[in-house]
Amino acid sequence: MRRILMLVCLVVCGCLSTPVTAPAPIAFHASRSAREATQVAAVALANAGFRVAQTDSIGQVLSATRTATHNGNEDYITCQLPRGSGAAANRQTILSITFRAKPSTSGSDVTIDGKVTTSYPGYEGTAMQTAPNDTDCVSNGAMERQLEMALR
Repeated sequence: MRRILMLVCLVVCGCLSTPVTAPAPIAFHASRSAREATQVAAVALANAGFRVAQTDSIGQVLSATRTATHNGNEDYITCQLPRGSGAAANRQTILSITFRAKPSTSGSDVTIDGKVTTSYPGYEGTAMQTAPNDTDCVSNGAMERQLEMALR
């Protein structure tokens, strides 16, 4: 009986998934001016398939989004649910990147933050329908690091 109980505990614990954790925002100093850094970031984001918008009046803050179904954002995100699962087949993710460049005496101070919103449009109208959330998938930091490398 004791062995069976231990086996059941191991199976249950093995099936529990650990929550995914988003990386902290990246902050660094770039030798380029805030204007140049923002231009480089806008081009890099657009080349990666993001829709880029300027969100401030002086052009030093960008908001970029990349929407994909199934596993279309897998190069840039990490999800709790496995790739081949039914939920992954119905998943839509929106990866949002916020880029800020503040002028400084010798270049600019840059902050890059990523956020992922996950929804399951294939389940709408069913008992499995869930609200969009920011916990099932998170940024893996790849796009943020690409932008940092382009500016260093």
